[in-house]
Amino acid sequence: MWIKKRIFLLAIIGLVISIGAGTLVYVLMRPYFPEDMSLTGEKDKPQETELPEENFPGWRERERAKALAVVIDNAPEARPQSGLEGAELVYEIPVEGGLTRFLAMITEPIDIVGPIRSTRPYINDLAHEYGAFLVHAGGSIKALENLEKNKNEHLDEINGSKQVRAAFWRSPDRPKPSNLYSSTEALLKAAAEEKYNLNTPSNYLPLVELGEEIDGELVNDITIFYPNHQAEVRYVYNSEDKVFERYTAGKPHLTAKGDQITCANIIVQYVHYHYLDGDGRLQLLMHGEGDALIFREGKVTTAYWKKFPGEFTSLVDKKGDIIGVLPGPTWVQVVTKATMVDY
Repeated sequence: MWIKKRIFLLAIIGLVISIGAGTLVYVLMRPYFPEDMSLTGEKDKPQETELPEENFPGWRERERAKALAVVIDNAPEARPQSGLEGAELVYEIPVEGGLTRFLAMITEPIDIVGPIRSTRPYINDLAHEYGAFLVHAGGSIKALENLEKNKNEHLDEINGSKQVRAAFWRSPDRPKPSNLYSSTEALLKAAAEEKYNLNTPSNYLPLVELGEEIDGELVNDITIFYPNHQAEVRYVYNSEDKVFERYTAGKPHLTAKGDQITCANIIVQYVHYHYLDGDGRLQLLMHGEGDALIFREGKVTTAYWKKFPGEFTSLVDKKGDIIGVLPGPTWVQVVTKATMVDY
């Protein structure tokens, strides 16, 4: 019996010595081994880095198209509006009486868009800058003169051709002038009948690089105090859905279907202005450069906007580098220097 125990003990000692010797040989000889030790002779492939999923899947890869730049009413009797939720980009712009008006850049099919209102010179300029068809119902004298002078491609319900006017209709559910509507299909058909260029894509704001980290100060509540309380705007950041929820005049800003409007980016663009006449019509100075705030992912970045003749408005940081927006809807809040923005 003792012989078996002795043999077993010797076997254990031999195994330990073998493992120790093998380890020592590996450590001493490893620098001389070939780098590729795989059986197939192929090096191990590096693991692919998984990029973060974007909040608006497919937005980055969307085919860019010609946009309709639709002037949409924001008077209290015009709410809720139709079509804002389908716009890629919406400008909110001061007009007379301390109120605001929207310019919605739309590329996706929408059955009902409106209510559609009149244009102003600075609205004309924005539509032209983006290379979009301006959609409106008349306008100030200066705005109509500019459209004629510059030969802008536009669809005017009041002064347009018979084919253009046929693309609009008025709803019996609302009083004039806040009851004029159209659809993207009807508007694009009218543009084709006017022999406008539907093939050249419009301009768009540059997107951030895929996976780029967003820097800035944390912000979850933004209020923009336009002169008229009925135009007061508020955004609240929803960290779960990663969107800003929009409020107007103290209430959720709803679509015609009852859904709250949300967006991925908010740009506050500070501009100078002066009055054109005794009726309070404004001239917003949106050429040159000025201050801006960019809100993304619940953070704010201080920036500058620049716009020179023949160029597209750019947003830059202190170093002069271009700042991109996140994939998803963007709202640009144009404000005068006297407008208070609280965040």
